[in-house]
Amino acid sequence: MNEEAVLEERIAELEKDLRFCENMLNKEARIELARRILEDLMEESKSIPTQDFPEALKIRIENLQMRIRILYHRANALLSLQQEG
Repeated sequence: MNEEAVLEERIAELEKDLRFCENMLNKEARIELARRILEDLMEESKSIPTQDFPEALKIRIENLQMRIRILYHRANALLSLQQEG
């Protein structure tokens, strides 16, 4: 398997985990777990070396990182609302 194929597989796994977190947040269930997973996804997505890959893959990773950050902030907001309520 070449490096690009390995990267594609890694991105697919991150996207799968991200959808799982998104579903939990939509249901407002297990928010603490979703936040923890999102923290791990943030770290993992930042560790992906992208300098030698095509621009399309770089953009895909950047978009993934943005979605992770948005969901992470959403999880924090939901947790704050739960603690206030």
